[in-house]
Amino acid sequence: MLDDNALDSRLPANAGALDRGLAILDYIALRGPSSTVDMGEALGLSRSTTYRLVDRLRESGWLAQDGPSGHWRLGRAAARLASAAVVGIELRDIAGPALRRLRNETQETVSLAVLNGISMVFIHRERGPRPVAVSDALGASRPLHSTSVGRAFLAGLPEVERTKLLDQLVLSPASPIDAISRGRLEAEIAATIERGWSRDLREFDESSCCCGAAIFDHTGLPVAAISVAGVAERMEKVIGEVGPLVVATARELSAELGYVPISV
Repeated sequence: MLDDNALDSRLPANAGALDRGLAILDYIALRGPSSTVDMGEALGLSRSTTYRLVDRLRESGWLAQDGPSGHWRLGRAAARLASAAVVGIELRDIAGPALRRLRNETQETVSLAVLNGISMVFIHRERGPRPVAVSDALGASRPLHSTSVGRAFLAGLPEVERTKLLDQLVLSPASPIDAISRGRLEAEIAATIERGWSRDLREFDESSCCCGAAIFDHTGLPVAAISVAGVAERMEKVIGEVGPLVVATARELSAELGYVPISV
């Protein structure tokens, strides 16, 4: 169920036709396929006004009927607009300010990574003022199984997609994961989902610790992950405090990509 805080449904009394039409589109984008009556009641519109607006939006391609239910969903015009908006967003461009704020808040090195096969590749980094044990250049790969960015990405995937990726890890000659270590990894992924953020406690490198969180796009799928890394002796003491800060930044960037969180 969608978090009710994600949408303040009712319109002000002086809302114009454009505001009302946009509110209908926003309502469906957040609530999913809906009936004309439900939309009108939620937005505080009269039945005649709602039917008139829905009919106009249908004619323009902004709305379409959803199968046998007859409920309204977003149409081809809305899909074109959404695609253009997402394609026009460069994650590295929008991530910079948020990652710098996280760096300033934690005083540690913050990184952004994307999936590449069965590895994560760093595409952006904000170096903190404190020393960090591992400092590879951009473009460096990190394994999925033993890093905070990899575990965060795995935890963000739907179960079916995560299983496929874990299968690839087990089958790859370049991966150290086998049936036994897969079980330990799956337990850590479950803990990551429960905790809300991932961690790497000296597992990739004995001298460093880090925590991470996934970034989601408008489809609800992970597209990247961010991490905060530091010298192990220092990070081990504060990782429980830094983890939620990483989550907050990841949520901010996910919202920029059009992600709407689903409450259970």
